[in-house]
Amino acid sequence: MTAADSAPAAAEPEERRADWFELFFDLVFVVTVAILARGLHGDPGGAEFGRFLVLFFPAWWAWVNLMATVNVSGRDIDRALSQPMLIAAMPGLGVMAAAAPEGLGGHAWLYALGAAWVRVVCFLVWLRPALRRETALPLWRPVTYCLVPAALWTVSAFLPDGWRFALWGIAIALEIALLAIRSEYGTALYAQLSIEHLVERITLFVVIVLGESVFTVVATFADHLTAASGAAALAAFLLVAELAAVFFVWGTTVAARGLGRAQADRAHRIIRDTVMYLPYFLVAAVTLLAAALGTAVAEPTHHLPSGADWALCGGVLGFYTTNAAIALRYGEPTRSVLGWYVPCLVLTAVLLVPGVLLLPAWAAVLCGAAEVLALTLLVKHRTHRTRPA
Repeated sequence: MTAADSAPAAAEPEERRADWFELFFDLVFVVTVAILARGLHGDPGGAEFGRFLVLFFPAWWAWVNLMATVNVSGRDIDRALSQPMLIAAMPGLGVMAAAAPEGLGGHAWLYALGAAWVRVVCFLVWLRPALRRETALPLWRPVTYCLVPAALWTVSAFLPDGWRFALWGIAIALEIALLAIRSEYGTALYAQLSIEHLVERITLFVVIVLGESVFTVVATFADHLTAASGAAALAAFLLVAELAAVFFVWGTTVAARGLGRAQADRAHRIIRDTVMYLPYFLVAAVTLLAAALGTAVAEPTHHLPSGADWALCGGVLGFYTTNAAIALRYGEPTRSVLGWYVPCLVLTAVLLVPGVLLLPAWAAVLCGAAEVLALTLLVKHRTHRTRPA
């Protein structure tokens, strides 16, 4: 079940931190991100980009639902169930990762069974409190949100491609539709979410994706030990480090403030959008960027192929666009957000795009690092200027 579909008793939210077992569980996503990013190396086209976006969303959706379940498990579920639940879910996610390279082809049936597996685990977790009436959660909610989609994913494994993918879309659309329905128990649940845990878990997930970028750069450099590859690797490392600084210094602060304000104002759709949906685009952008950086380190003296051009520019622009959307959703002043987002658009157009089109790969990556550094200094300057004395 998910953070929008149960109802804890009315009480003060319990602040808690991610435990080591949740971090161990996240290791499966190191593999998932690495495998999916592998298909974007070199010169990906529209089919490769589309395959990545389509296959990455169900994996993200499984993770974020499990994360939300653990977030509320301190009240609605015996917390002792959290670890067995994560252990039980890991094989399903592992199957999805293993099937990902052919997830829209010959291994689509296996990918579908992995997705079904995770939903069955979530259903079993929420079944006991629903049957024992330990919460206000009606039984039809976990049945509709978990078990019905699990059945759709399972059936899809045995159908031809056209019908298979249609059932995938119906299963996810059903879950999204249920999240959009306001209910008394859903309202009570949102009030009990641990904001500290939400921020920490999503932050750690972004760490995984940024870590994949660093791994790709270093591993590729190990296979191409030349001065030019070293220059590309150094520029790539600087780019990733600067993005990490932007996210961890300012992004997490905005998230904690925004989620806390949304919870106090009972603005549940804001919590849903900024926890369940928008981070997907953020991690997808960083994964695209990781693939482009690996390509640049492998062929540093050549122009990046067009697919890598799109991945590099789209990764940087997608990172800032998603952060801008999240900040606006949290109610940050529009003028403040546009103060750094408009320069991002300008620098992408006048610096990064010409760099990837005209310069060798190592210099193109350096242009990306220069853009992110300029934006970081701009945000830092604006923060100091507006900070009260």
